[in-house]
Amino acid sequence: MNRLVLIGNGFDLAHGLRTSYKDFIFWYWNQWGNRLLHSLERTDTDGLCSFKIKDNVEVQNWASVFQGWYYKRESPFIPWKTNDVINLAMKDRDLCDYIITSPLLQRIWNKIVCGWVDIENEYYSLLRLRNSKIKPSTEKDIKELNIHLNILQTYLINYLRSEEKKVTIIKDEIKDKIYCPINEQEISVGYKNSVDMSLLEEKDPKAIMLLNFNYTNIPEQYVTDHLKVKVDYIHGKLDNTESVIFGYGDELDEDYKKLQEHNENECLRHIKSIRYLESDNYRKMLEFIESAPFQICIMGHSCGNSDRTLLNTLFEHRNCISIKPYFHQKNENIDNYLELVQNISRNFTDMKLMRDRVVNKTYCEPLT
Repeated sequence: MNRLVLIGNGFDLAHGLRTSYKDFIFWYWNQWGNRLLHSLERTDTDGLCSFKIKDNVEVQNWASVFQGWYYKRESPFIPWKTNDVINLAMKDRDLCDYIITSPLLQRIWNKIVCGWVDIENEYYSLLRLRNSKIKPSTEKDIKELNIHLNILQTYLINYLRSEEKKVTIIKDEIKDKIYCPINEQEISVGYKNSVDMSLLEEKDPKAIMLLNFNYTNIPEQYVTDHLKVKVDYIHGKLDNTESVIFGYGDELDEDYKKLQEHNENECLRHIKSIRYLESDNYRKMLEFIESAPFQICIMGHSCGNSDRTLLNTLFEHRNCISIKPYFHQKNENIDNYLELVQNISRNFTDMKLMRDRVVNKTYCEPLT
């Protein structure tokens, strides 16, 4: 038996990286703070938002604003903090007009204010909304939406590159989980009834694939020589920006059919299941799951709808013997096992199969 480990953002978080979308967006605004601090323009924009100094403000440019020509500070020789710069630019309505010009960024920011956001979900929500509008400007709007997602992707790659450098050691407890034997209690009843279990004396996985949904290279540190272990970067790598897949992948959604019926390729530009054809990573995954029975272990992947097409292929595959989620222990009394299983269930079309294959909480444990 083999093991397929699904590695999501929670895996990077477990290694101390601040790679949530919320962390990324706060970093994005801090980048703006640094940009305004040195900007020689009165109006500065990146295609997502703009900061324009008001006409009645007598300063030459944004750099002048923070060099004492506008803000008079008691200690002018103390360097500005970038978060202070962006906060002043956003809140001082006498100084500038601050506008979020991208509806996608506006939705993302609204959700972060409420506490949590999934950029790919927000993109797909806007894509469906714009595709449903019957008007001449629809195609232009969708193209603009894709441009905004591309800008965010470029920022995200730069941010993750800086975070990736922070990991120096692996976690032994995670390594043990990746290589541990497959417990017979974790195997689905359907699979047990189809084979002679007495013949399966060796329960250690013969081959392991780390299916990395992240763009960082952290899983590489868990590859050892004594087992046939490989990392599959299903969504691409940071050191090859052309390989990065950032978008949505839910062909089971009813609105996806409407996107296909719309005779405009911009609607499908960031659909993951199509982008998979640009490399052989998806085919490598298929070859792995076709080669032998396999157990799925979930480490840090939320199993949300943005990867629903791929997850359905894995979860309902005839060779899948079980799905073991490693959950997040929030505190002594609260964990997200039930929430994770609810998300997993949405990737099934056969609920009876889901209840047999998902390992119950008794035999599951926290990721760290």
